[in-house]
Amino acid sequence: MKPKYFLSLFSLIIFFNTALAQRRGYVDSLQQLLVHEQSDTGKLTLLHALTGAYVEIKPDSSLWYAQRYLELAQKIKNINGEISARNYITNAYSLMGNYFKALEAAFQNMELAEKSKDTIRIFYTLREICRTYYRMNDDSMLLEYGRRMKLIVNSNYFKENKDLKFYQFAYANWMGSAFEHLTQIDSALYYKRLSYQIALSIKDVDASGNLAIATNNLGNLYLKTGEDDLAFSFYRMAIPNAEKAGRLVVIANSYLGLAKLFSKKEQTDSALYYGTLSLNIHKQIKYAKGELESTSLLGEVYGKKNTDSAYKYLTMAITLKDSVFNQDNERQVQSFKFNEMLHQRQLEQEKKEAQQHYQNQIKLYSLLTGLIVLIAIAFILYRNNKQKQKANLLLTKQKEKVESTLSELKSTQAQLIQSEKMASLGELTAGIAHEIQNPLNFVNNFSEVNTELIDEMKEELATGNQQLAIEIAEDIKDNEQKILHHGKRADSIVKGMLQHSRVSTGQKEPTDINALADEYLRLSYHGMRAKDKNFNATMQTDFDNSIGKINIIPQDIGRVLLNLYNNAFYATDEKKKTAAESYKPLVSVHTKKVNDKVEIIVSDNGTGIPQKVIDKIFQPFFTTKPTGQGTGLGLSLSYDIIKTYGGEIKVETKEGEGSEFIIALPY
Repeated sequence: MKPKYFLSLFSLIIFFNTALAQRRGYVDSLQQLLVHEQSDTGKLTLLHALTGAYVEIKPDSSLWYAQRYLELAQKIKNINGEISARNYITNAYSLMGNYFKALEAAFQNMELAEKSKDTIRIFYTLREICRTYYRMNDDSMLLEYGRRMKLIVNSNYFKENKDLKFYQFAYANWMGSAFEHLTQIDSALYYKRLSYQIALSIKDVDASGNLAIATNNLGNLYLKTGEDDLAFSFYRMAIPNAEKAGRLVVIANSYLGLAKLFSKKEQTDSALYYGTLSLNIHKQIKYAKGELESTSLLGEVYGKKNTDSAYKYLTMAITLKDSVFNQDNERQVQSFKFNEMLHQRQLEQEKKEAQQHYQNQIKLYSLLTGLIVLIAIAFILYRNNKQKQKANLLLTKQKEKVESTLSELKSTQAQLIQSEKMASLGELTAGIAHEIQNPLNFVNNFSEVNTELIDEMKEELATGNQQLAIEIAEDIKDNEQKILHHGKRADSIVKGMLQHSRVSTGQKEPTDINALADEYLRLSYHGMRAKDKNFNATMQTDFDNSIGKINIIPQDIGRVLLNLYNNAFYATDEKKKTAAESYKPLVSVHTKKVNDKVEIIVSDNGTGIPQKVIDKIFQPFFTTKPTGQGTGLGLSLSYDIIKTYGGEIKVETKEGEGSEFIIALPY
């Protein structure tokens, strides 16, 4: 199927050459003006226009003018011009597949824009970074910088800006593409529909270009989800709008989408037709990513026909891929440098931790090396008695080195474990303080009231009003009963805490697991509240009263529960920072008897745990929390404690929805 307004290969060449000719006439006029322009400011304006004239059709020419533009801006110290020039350089390099150079220019821009505190320039630089990461297929980085664009757009800075819709369109477009490639279809559909609605409402000179981008993106998403009719409709909308706006990249991408649709339907000739159109445009404009995708598709389609062309295009695709995507190490270095520039303090701390981790590894390797050396020395001593004295001396030195290294490792581990214990003690202390504060407030308040009542009773006795004095005495007596009640309540809380926090004797004792779980839930909650007054969460309990008491060491299991509760409350608090207002943090604990075991289930509706790290969470020193907020020992210690009981601890989680930890103890 070839609708009449889709460009044929011949008309495509005419269209491209016509556009180039029109721009060449425009460029010739600008160049003539540039020759006769005397002022640096005027030259800067003309170089900006010349750079933009080639940005869609000849990125190499755009790059050449952008570099002249940058040199002049730096010479006259025009910061806005310098940032604008580098953004053009970033776009040109990323189009041509030189992502290292693109990111290098973008990082320099971001540093300059942040120093000048120019929000507009920061936004435009973020847009170019997103564009580059999109072309690099680095979806996680694309999502991160798309979110930074969103934060800027949602700030007060843009509320009165007439171009607000344009900025909204920009971040929605990139976030939709990131979620699509990360296979988070619901989120991708939300943002791509948002960008489409915004594009429909924009009425400026580039309205057709924005609508072309939005409809092409929706076509890509529906192609991915298998809704082929919708995909075809949106590609059909994208092409004429892209032609009107002169957006050759969008035209080529829409043709590529149509080629994929026809290939999927086994309509090979149509797939080859539109794939060839797409490839020709991408070659003309030197768009490396598009050329690679078009070539790969043509290789696959020709492969179905078993022709020599399949080998030709697949070979071209492999060559392109090798030339475009062989810069992973450079990209990582640049990403690190850029993040270091934005989060210097955080990364300095992370660097220290990385160095410490590296030193620990070196020490461990030294220990292993020392052991190997010991074996080698023993062998030498066995084979050659003449070297006995020398070998014994070397053995002694190596042994001392190994012992010193081992001692340092044990000391480091002990310090980290003590740090974790002190953190748990802090949580307990905050919770206990909150628990006993209420009864102490009652004691203090009723004591003050009794003092006043005693003074009143003295006055009444002095005037001979015994009846009123007796009534006051009764009030004092009632208050004393209340003081006694709340004093005993505080005493009970303190005794209970001493019972659970005393040094472990290693002896198990019958313990009400339901009461223990409930008590530490409240302590954890109040501990979080003590650190952050704004923290709040709903707590739910569902206890199996048929369990009774089980033989455990209360303080050991209490430490495990406190750690799980703290993690659960932390996860809900983190999710609340980014979730919608309707989100309600919830932490629940449930106990039940299953055959010969007792299960304690702690669940939350927080951030969940990424699947890629789920196998690491019980490893010592591993943590997903930011630097300074966790040692990575809590779950490791909890795992070890439960194993000593012959029990098990496991986790069920879904990223973004919450986690559930299940402890199983012998009954």
